[in-house]
Amino acid sequence: MSDAASSWAPQQLAEFLGAVSRGTADEAGAALAGVERAAEAVEAECAALVRGGAVVASIGWPRFDVPERQLGVVARAGEGVVTVPGSGPTAAVAVALDDDEDDAALVVARVGAPLTFEERTLLRGMATGLALTLRLLRTIAAERGLRTRADRAAAENVRLLDTLRTRQRVLEAMARIQRAISRREPLQGVLETIVAAAGELLGDDAPALLLIDPDAPGWVNLAAHRGYDELLALPGCRGGRQRVGVGITGRAVAEDRLVVVEGQQSSDAFGPLKDHGLQAAMAAPVHEDGRVIGALLLSSFRPGRMFTRAEQDMLSSFAEHASLALTDARRVDTMLHQALHDALTGLPNRALFTDRLQHALTQGRRRGTQCGVIFLDLDRFKTVNDSLGHTAGDELLVALARRIDESLRSADTPARLGGDEFAVLLEDLTSVEEAVLVADRIDAALAAPVVIQGREVFMKASVGIAVGQAGTGATELLRQADVAMYRAKSDGKGRAKVFEASMQDEVVERLELEGELQRAIERDEIDVHYQPVIALDGKTLAGFEALARWTHPERGLVPPPHFIPLAEENGSIVQLGRQILRTACRQAARWEQELPTPPDEPRIMSVNLSGRQLEDPNIVADVAAALADSGLPAGALVLEITETVLMHDTEATIARLTALKALGVRLAVDDFGTGYSSLRYLRRFPIDILKMAKPFVDGLDTGDDEGRALARAIVELATSLKLACIAEGIEAGAQADVLHELGCSLGQGFHFARPMAPDAMTALMLDAPSTLTFALPSTPI
Repeated sequence: MSDAASSWAPQQLAEFLGAVSRGTADEAGAALAGVERAAEAVEAECAALVRGGAVVASIGWPRFDVPERQLGVVARAGEGVVTVPGSGPTAAVAVALDDDEDDAALVVARVGAPLTFEERTLLRGMATGLALTLRLLRTIAAERGLRTRADRAAAENVRLLDTLRTRQRVLEAMARIQRAISRREPLQGVLETIVAAAGELLGDDAPALLLIDPDAPGWVNLAAHRGYDELLALPGCRGGRQRVGVGITGRAVAEDRLVVVEGQQSSDAFGPLKDHGLQAAMAAPVHEDGRVIGALLLSSFRPGRMFTRAEQDMLSSFAEHASLALTDARRVDTMLHQALHDALTGLPNRALFTDRLQHALTQGRRRGTQCGVIFLDLDRFKTVNDSLGHTAGDELLVALARRIDESLRSADTPARLGGDEFAVLLEDLTSVEEAVLVADRIDAALAAPVVIQGREVFMKASVGIAVGQAGTGATELLRQADVAMYRAKSDGKGRAKVFEASMQDEVVERLELEGELQRAIERDEIDVHYQPVIALDGKTLAGFEALARWTHPERGLVPPPHFIPLAEENGSIVQLGRQILRTACRQAARWEQELPTPPDEPRIMSVNLSGRQLEDPNIVADVAAALADSGLPAGALVLEITETVLMHDTEATIARLTALKALGVRLAVDDFGTGYSSLRYLRRFPIDILKMAKPFVDGLDTGDDEGRALARAIVELATSLKLACIAEGIEAGAQADVLHELGCSLGQGFHFARPMAPDAMTALMLDAPSTLTFALPSTPI
């Protein structure tokens, strides 16, 4: 039975009690009704009521083919195997009725999944209700059989009416309790209903429910009671608190059984209440998900009070109902908590945070105070997550969530909104400066390194702050803080920004541009331009680099730094990169046909590969498809990857690059020297080319000795690792000459040509053979 189904169990029990009480004037009818309803409730193929080894009622077996011997064995053992028609031997479970001395039991057999704990609990409740009904009907039958006709005529009406009234009161009380549970009425009210019903039906003075103290598991405390108000004030009563294992309630909890103490047995069990007239008491254990968590107690101050077997069974039945109510309430609380809290950090999630924020804004308007929101986005979390693995990333999030929580005031509410985004609700602010001070405390708390898997990890966050004015809604205030956070991140990360109205215009502009970019990508409207890669020894054409260009119908030419980061953030870079790769490969193949080179020495076509593309599991298939579609030799394609992407250093990255290398393509490190340069990654990854970043080229024509030394170091590093070296951003002939002198074989930049459309590139290749010959460089790449 699923969690959803377990909450339906109380309704099933209520319907069961109604079924066995309606139209069952004799014991046989009630037994059959009980068996049928029990089988239906747990979706069992067969069920039977067994008493003293004999089958009293059954369902699911042919009338003259009931496996009575098998059922008797299961009834005695509590479980076993019975033959089910059409399915053969099937596991069966027996639940004792505690009906009489004949060991009556309700047996059910279900094909497939075994009965769950909740289903067994439901069957125990049904068995208790059925036993009570059968006992009452048997009493009525006995009255009719043992009395003389004259006696029956004189007493039957009174006795029968009293018995039927008692039976009806019991069933009505049970049904009332089950309705309260199934309707999910407040738990305290349900427990008080159970306690009151137990006291009324059993006619005793002081019923009570005691539950284990979660902060002191060795004690039980009063959770609901009737008639104890004056008793709790008596000396030695400890306010109703009882030690587990001591006294009637303590023993019921410790021993997980019904405990009955009467008359002379009461010397030690009653404790201080013995001197105040307590005559008898009994306690039945209460469970939650199978664990004993308390007991239902019934105390009597009536002289000579003795509890009958029926009364003991009735108290156990009420205890079962309390168990169902507590189990159901705990499940509801758990599901509600899970629905409103982040599973990893335990902090409130976006839904709960937004609800609390709206409530705080409403309260703030009444009190004349403001509410603030701090929006945090962890910088470089993805790099840490990819480098150390998701388990380490989760540990880091938990540790940082704890630091954020511990740096706040008691009235502030932290939340995890998803991924590496957190938010903090600040109530009753008098100024923006207060919110800034809290943000500073959070920043200080995050500054210390976090030790994850034996490594020190340093994290910072980009922070946005927004303070709500009169009329501001929760969603709007959260969005404003988000906008301020993006400004902080765009300004260099690791800083905080307070929301200003002008930021909103920038965000709207950004969203519009993002939408237009998405439409342009979907319509394949992003053009590809090409910049020549030149062999520096003879100024000959060695190949091209493919670069994305977007000409907007209204905005005109949109610079790549304006739209490439947008595509990276929203993931559309994967589709855009696939389009550029396909187009570039086709163009390279077309040029090779129109202006051929020696078959074993094709011109290279360099295409940038973003981090998002490399993470895409289809990247290897995309590259293979582009090569197959265009007919371009794999050796002519160079895929450029930034140092930052390589520094993720994950096994998945290595495996993907190795798979790309297996296609025959070559790999280049773009903008080498500007990221996290490391000899270790150069050795681990299957790299063919280093592309020297433009800052190392600038100034080579001015006699800058330091700049020349850095450029020389990169060239010598490439040579020692047997890698080709391409210098980027060459803007003067003198720079090209120095690079050639240093041993750099290839270069590109405005000195040779700007990126141009395919037609312009073709015209240049045809028109200027004197400066751009088709010979390959002497140094192969």
